[in-house]
Amino acid sequence: MLKVFFSQRRYACSIGLWLTLSCGMFSGSADAQSNVHDMARQYAEDYVRDFVVAGPHDRVEVEAAGIDTRLQLTECPGMLTADIRGSGEVRRNTHVYLQCHEQPGWSLFVPVRVRILKPVVTAADPIARNTLLQPEQLQLSYQDEVLLRGDVFDDIQALIGTRSKRDLRPGRPILASQLCVVCKGDRVTIVAQSGGLSIRTDGTAEEDGTFNERIRIRNTRSGREIQARISEAGVVTVGL
Repeated sequence: MLKVFFSQRRYACSIGLWLTLSCGMFSGSADAQSNVHDMARQYAEDYVRDFVVAGPHDRVEVEAAGIDTRLQLTECPGMLTADIRGSGEVRRNTHVYLQCHEQPGWSLFVPVRVRILKPVVTAADPIARNTLLQPEQLQLSYQDEVLLRGDVFDDIQALIGTRSKRDLRPGRPILASQLCVVCKGDRVTIVAQSGGLSIRTDGTAEEDGTFNERIRIRNTRSGREIQARISEAGVVTVGL
């Protein structure tokens, strides 16, 4: 569940600016009421959007529910305020309290739905088991964060050269558990690091593994078996 914490400040703006159309526009007609309702919904959406925390590459969708057409909302040429009662948290489904402080005044709760869509790597087309992944087989798709399960990826390049452990369906997020980044029998580069010093040698994987997992590697030169961490496709690291 998305939770965004903020101080209990009130959100206010001059309706003289908010409703800059002609003063006589809001006369109670159906069109006038529709405009007031639409602007109230927009105001609630803008209020919530200000408090949503998302990543720089995420997409945020904020949508207020329709307001009952039977509600006769008058023009509010003074101050309209908005807040979230109770915990003051923006959730996936949030009710924003709007209040017009002019006379005659009005108040109502507007339900607002929030979705954060994250870019994740998915299969562009069906990918069969035991396929070495190439750029043209992959794409970035925006997925609702609450529906994401497991370790997903946001960088296509990181998956190039990995191997599918099972059939992958198009449009579905690719999970770390579905990939063999280093597979049993693969030849790998062993990088031994200490500070700014690094030494490279060859080895053979004794088991499958994915990113950041430690697996058994046999050093080709010495024949010794070591534990090494998978850093990328075909590369493992150990400390000196």
